Amino acid sequence: MNNLFIEGPIQTGKSTLIREVLQARYGPEFDNGPGGKGVGGFTVQRIQFPTRGDKKRTGFRLAPANAPIQAHTCVSSTDENLLSSDGVFKVAGPSGSRVNLEVFETRGIELLKQALDHAKADRISLVLLDEIGGHEMNCSGFMTLLEELLDSDIPCIGVIKHPESATRMDPSLREANENLHKKITGPGGEHGEILYYKRGDETVRTALNEFLG
Repeated sequence: MNNLFIEGPIQTGKSTLIREVLQARYGPEFDNGPGGKGVGGFTVQRIQFPTRGDKKRTGFRLAPANAPIQAHTCVSSTDENLLSSDGVFKVAGPSGSRVNLEVFETRGIELLKQALDHAKADRISLVLLDEIGGHEMNCSGFMTLLEELLDSDIPCIGVIKHPESATRMDPSLREANENLHKKITGPGGEHGEILYYKRGDETVRTALNEFLG
């Protein structure tokens, strides 16, 4: 089994749990695992920022797997300014959301290619994909590389959106999300496993540690 992913309700600590497990094994910068190997891939960071009228909005940035978690606060007069900043692919708030999918076809592809290259060069032993199953499924170039990773012998760990979450985001994403679930596990579960996580579920932490060996 090369893939282990978790899914569950939003903002229940899924990404935090994975980061804690990885830091315990690979160090705070994900670069000092068994045999001196590290972790590649990507993570999504939340950014809180005021926009027009000081209304609170949330941004989502695609970052390298080892990027430090910070309390990002960006002051921006418009959503357009934030969407043109480094790695931000979505801004959302009470009045709706806007998405810049080009981020996945540029930075996203760069991070996946780097992970594949580093894995083949034996510089990393694991790829973090946190999270998948959302807007990026509309990006063909990104998805081609993602599926190559999931089909490979390279261990992948991460978070995937539950089909219901993807449907609430965009009903047209549901089928692609369900197909991605099947890609992770394989027809008979031989490729990997997807675990459902609720806050404080220590059985998932145990499974993550066992997967890492």
